[in-house]
Amino acid sequence: MTRIHIIGVGGIGMTALAGLLSARGFEVTGSEAAPPYPPASQVLAALGLKPLIGYRSENLERLNPGAVVVGNAIRSDNPEVQKAKSLGLPLYSLPSALSEWILPGRKSLVVAGTHGKTTTSALLAYALERLGAEPTYLVGGLLRDRGINFGWGKGGFVVLEGDEYDTAFFDKRPKFWHYRPWAAILTSVEYDHADIYPDFESLLSAFEKFVALIPREGILVFCADDPGARRAAEKARARRVSYGKAPESTYRLETAVVSPKGTSLEVRTPEGSFSFRIPLFGEHNALNALGVWVLLRELGFGEERLREALADFPGVSRRQEVLYRGKVQVVDDFAHHPTAVRVTLSALRAAFRPSRVLLCFEPRTNTSRRRIFTEAYAEVLSQADRVWLKRPPGLEKIPEGERLELTELAQAITVRKTACEVVDEDLAELVAAEAAPGDLILFMSSASFGRVYPELISALKKRGL
Repeated sequence: MTRIHIIGVGGIGMTALAGLLSARGFEVTGSEAAPPYPPASQVLAALGLKPLIGYRSENLERLNPGAVVVGNAIRSDNPEVQKAKSLGLPLYSLPSALSEWILPGRKSLVVAGTHGKTTTSALLAYALERLGAEPTYLVGGLLRDRGINFGWGKGGFVVLEGDEYDTAFFDKRPKFWHYRPWAAILTSVEYDHADIYPDFESLLSAFEKFVALIPREGILVFCADDPGARRAAEKARARRVSYGKAPESTYRLETAVVSPKGTSLEVRTPEGSFSFRIPLFGEHNALNALGVWVLLRELGFGEERLREALADFPGVSRRQEVLYRGKVQVVDDFAHHPTAVRVTLSALRAAFRPSRVLLCFEPRTNTSRRRIFTEAYAEVLSQADRVWLKRPPGLEKIPEGERLELTELAQAITVRKTACEVVDEDLAELVAAEAAPGDLILFMSSASFGRVYPELISALKKRGL
């Protein structure tokens, strides 16, 4: 078999898979319902892969692939899926494709957790590159210095972001169960994905089974500060190494000093103290970096080399990404879970010390569009000085009894003495009109705000901000 066809190639994860399979030596084709948007379109163009637009059964007849990879968003009634079945072609998901063609012969290093796994896995991959280990990797966000989220290396490690979401329409197991972890970093386990997991215990069970996959000779690095991570770690057969602020941590974060240039860490190790700096903001990112530092140290890399490898990490797109610096600053962040919103707000206030934080928040994930976190959102969003709630697409598809009511949330925020309104259009105009020197304008959503960014920046410049 030399040709693999990807249905739904326009997703950023599937685009990365296409890149890895191409590097592996396969001829890769792909299809999409509509022309992909940046950054996926840019990555596909760099790969020389022009997707077929429109799902048609004749695509499979014409391309004659040896196997088909099916994106997570693709349904069983997709005409290309139906044709692949009739032709007897094997169907793979992204995780099973990685397991079949990318992982064999390498040690899989998986970063899992409710929070921080994209930044942590990207930092791990970047550090291994800087250390000369030539890793292969696939993570959930684009590294800012190269505009892609994957890399093919000749070394013995594969770094993967371990997602607990289900795999495909034909495989409802969590994605990270496919990843053959030899070692893992577990950042946190907190309730999320309410559309998949009915309660915390069912989510915890998925993580427990994941850590149990690590072989006895492997390593589990986990955050001792997080109750869910501690509970999941109990099921591991592998050697367990903890990190965090908790006194019982094997590697303890003693201080994390935040500045506009990043965060400086002081760490207590079993042998003494060690310090290093990261160009990321906040105690939560200090813990993410410490998890990476611990795993790499346990893999045998020396402390001085680790300090150098972590010091110039370029960061990940849409993770505390500074879009504009003027009399006001504009930052974009992926945060959508209430805990992530809280720690990110705290980190950015400490780093930039703004006069005010003007927050644009869009609840776009399947969980955030549900009312389960209404009170938690009201509490954390009211920590900003001004809030706009952008109505997300597809909100009407959530059952009415489960649906997040944005007006209700806005009222709950306003009651806490923070001005808040629900918006559908003209967000850039509204925010620009409100902005004043010294403000931090912060966007938070699991998806991009698209044209709002350039429109806002243009309006700020016109106002001399």
